[in-house]
Amino acid sequence: MNSRDEEGDGRGRDPRERSIDGDGLGALAGVAGLVLAASVVPVPAGPDTGGETLARLPAWIGLTAPFHLIGYAALAALAGRAVAGRGRATVRAAAVGVAVATAFGFGVELVQAPIPWRSFAWSDAAVNAVGAAVGAGTFGAWRTVRGAGDREGSR
Repeated sequence: MNSRDEEGDGRGRDPRERSIDGDGLGALAGVAGLVLAASVVPVPAGPDTGGETLARLPAWIGLTAPFHLIGYAALAALAGRAVAGRGRATVRAAAVGVAVATAFGFGVELVQAPIPWRSFAWSDAAVNAVGAAVGAGTFGAWRTVRGAGDREGSR
């Protein structure tokens, strides 16, 4: 295999400039499918804890908020990675990641509206957007730090 072959399959170039492979898009689709599936199944009632919430979370947070944050953070980071893999700037890729994950979250809320055991909730849509911002910010920071390390290693 020569350098032309390596460039043809993406191995001879900077991984941040290469277009994303099927695995990256597959990871994004897989997480999106998992989030959608988890969003339409019935949520079982928690065990009787004597009036205390399971994790002692404030009442306004709810027990599903951490799952919203984690799921939409992962979606935004993977979407940002997909866009950045196509040679986009990190800030633009992170912004696209937030937009994609937030729009997906709003769509999921719309899907939940007619489901009898689920409902549309603006608060969930807001938590989804916060999770997306956290995920995209984490992705952007990771990519920036990693890029700085790559530049220092090449000096």
